[in-house]
Amino acid sequence: MRTASDDLLAARTITADGSDVYLRVTSSPVDLEIRWYRDGDQRVAGSPVLFPAGDRARRRIGSNFRAGTTFHLVVVGSEQDWRGVVDWNVYS
Repeated sequence: MRTASDDLLAARTITADGSDVYLRVTSSPVDLEIRWYRDGDQRVAGSPVLFPAGDRARRRIGSNFRAGTTFHLVVVGSEQDWRGVVDWNVYS
């Protein structure tokens, strides 16, 4: 498993075939919807996942990724000041 809490919108690469991506929002003044998309092609993307303000639960935002897939996270709608922790290469 790989974990990051800085630069949450940066590109990340899956190295464990068939693994999942999780996100835990640790601070946000408003509800957020966040999804993943494939680097270079925003048409290949996951469904938005709701993260209610104040709820620090870890949620799966994508599953069964192929090794070598490079992805980004994006906030659906207006960008807000938020913090969190993303985990990738996770087998649940």
